[in-house]
Amino acid sequence: MSRKLRRKIVRLDRVFYWYVAPDYDDAGVHKLHILSEDKKFIVAYELEQVDKPNWRPMLVVMGKEFEGLSGDYTGYRRVLTPIWQDKLITPKLVGEIIDWCYSKEKDLILVNWMGEILT
Repeated sequence: MSRKLRRKIVRLDRVFYWYVAPDYDDAGVHKLHILSEDKKFIVAYELEQVDKPNWRPMLVVMGKEFEGLSGDYTGYRRVLTPIWQDKLITPKLVGEIIDWCYSKEKDLILVNWMGEILT
């Protein structure tokens, strides 16, 4: 990804980059991608999940750094998120997502790709 298309945000005394792009591996669905400068933190959030009926929004964790998850796991993990107003992506929303990901005070619920809770 070209650096020209990424936006920079400083949160929690760290530098993160974010951008919105279609995910062609997922039928071209537009996703917000957020990554730390060292690429230890990488997440993707599908846009407009709040509009899906009977759907709880989720975030895909691709990096090794995510509060509450072990960093020795290989592969993607999906976690349920709060309901964010996600029609318009702003630096404020990106900051809220980063803050939530690093929060120690969240209920962490893992789900599969269909949003079903893993036991």
